[in-house]
Amino acid sequence: MGNAGRQRLSILVIDRDPRGRHVAESALRKAAADPDLDVEVDSVASLAQGLDRLRQAVRDIDVVLLDLDLPDASGLGGLREIRSANPNTPVIVLSGLSDLAVATEALASGAGDFLDKGEIDPRTFLRAIRYAIARKCGEAELIRLAHTDPLTGLLNRRAFFERTENALAQARRSRLACAVIMFDLDRFKEINDVFGHKAGDDLLAAVAARLRGNLRTTDSCGRMGGDEFAVLAPNLKSAGDAMEIAEKIIDLVNSIGEIDDVRIDLRISAGISVFPMDNSDARGLLSHADMAMYKSKAGRRGTVNFYDAGMDASVKERRALKRKLRDDIDGDGFFLHYQPIVDAMTGAVIAAEGLARWRQSDDRIILPDLFIPLAEESGVIAPLGSRLLAQACTCLRALADSKKPFVPISLNVSTSECRDPGFALRLITAIERFQVPPGVINIEITETKVIQNVQVTRDNLALLRRYGVGVHMDDFGTGYTSLSLLRDLPLDALKIDRSFVCDIGKVASCEPVVEMIVDLSRKLGFTTIAEGVETREQAEILRQIGVTGLQGFYFSRPVPTEQFTAMLGKPSLVA
Repeated sequence: MGNAGRQRLSILVIDRDPRGRHVAESALRKAAADPDLDVEVDSVASLAQGLDRLRQAVRDIDVVLLDLDLPDASGLGGLREIRSANPNTPVIVLSGLSDLAVATEALASGAGDFLDKGEIDPRTFLRAIRYAIARKCGEAELIRLAHTDPLTGLLNRRAFFERTENALAQARRSRLACAVIMFDLDRFKEINDVFGHKAGDDLLAAVAARLRGNLRTTDSCGRMGGDEFAVLAPNLKSAGDAMEIAEKIIDLVNSIGEIDDVRIDLRISAGISVFPMDNSDARGLLSHADMAMYKSKAGRRGTVNFYDAGMDASVKERRALKRKLRDDIDGDGFFLHYQPIVDAMTGAVIAAEGLARWRQSDDRIILPDLFIPLAEESGVIAPLGSRLLAQACTCLRALADSKKPFVPISLNVSTSECRDPGFALRLITAIERFQVPPGVINIEITETKVIQNVQVTRDNLALLRRYGVGVHMDDFGTGYTSLSLLRDLPLDALKIDRSFVCDIGKVASCEPVVEMIVDLSRKLGFTTIAEGVETREQAEILRQIGVTGLQGFYFSRPVPTEQFTAMLGKPSLVA
């Protein structure tokens, strides 16, 4: 061992000529007299011996000094073999001939330097060794940067793909399974929008740190882009091993409980694809893991799913629906069903939510959770929204003309409509065209949609509210809306998310949360509507808490226009 503070160099000389080895060793010993150096020299007479020493070395060899005239290799063959077996070890070529062509070819083949044996002295040796090491370190850093995600330090997409290809080649030889686990952070955009991009970057770095420090040493982690990550898990005995790793990842990430000292409820959705069951190449394995992840996101978030062959059919069906949606946007396949909202005290209908439906040629009905995202992706959400608004206005106009009772109808507003500065004016124009009072149209907007573009949303809502359109915040309690945002937004009502309602009376914490929302709403001048009411017990607890309106299957499912209008004017929907 060298003294503290000295640079330690381990050097291997490969030269068939004992005199050549002696010259090199002598020069290196003299270089070792440098007080900043601690040099260890080993020498062998053949390429085979040199390769054995490189394999068996207790610590990494820093530099190889290689003669081109060896008993088992001639010319640059020895250099290429060492570079192939040890690509990260710098090699300095030694030659008895000062041949420019050979020197040029040696450097092009990866040599760190080319030295003429006749001109060797300690200073030349030391300079060449340090240059070769520095050059190799620089190359290694460039390679690292080219393969690393700069924010998280994990593999980037390209490097992860290459690592997956190598792992599959090994899996074919070992006959062991290999899995790709893909996951992303649920509602990451909300976190980014509420807490800022720096906090979002800090969260991504924290996720990377959890992965890097807690998975198996054989596993590889990559950031595929945005908030999407992937883990490559080789050497598995079964698909069950992949599920165990995925569950560990979920626990690791979900345990990140705060950003900048603010509590967050972080969840991830994950998908697993396993070789050889799901696919035989890296591209297919990653694609299938991605499909499985989106199956998790489309279902109950915060879960993990395996890829199965049915997902290919699902993707093809989604593409077909997307094409059909564009064709049907001007037809009569889209329509509204209405779900009544009742007075919590009397059970009488006081409003309704218009819920979009899409009828297929075989009379199958597709619900908005599936086709609204497709409409947004296809760029037809604005004409679809206008079409549904026209249907609601037609229903209200017909009731008014027939002197029958009618109540306000609420319509959901999509994310892209919220971001559109011209949305409010288009809505007002449509209401005026049908000559219905603006006070009988409400719009429902989620917390997520509000925070994605606060200023544009605020401007749209303010204009609509001045005109008389009611503004309700839907699914309240599931996002990150700040109190200052609630104070500033022009709202009429908060709709309490069904996740609180379904557990009320069962989970002790639900009732106090609902009480807090009701009290806050009352002080801010909002009414409250509870969604997802399915039992008499839930309705009674919510009524006692002071919720204004109730909506759910306990009173009525969404129904066609004729059934809905028949409910109007009844003293109560509760038997």
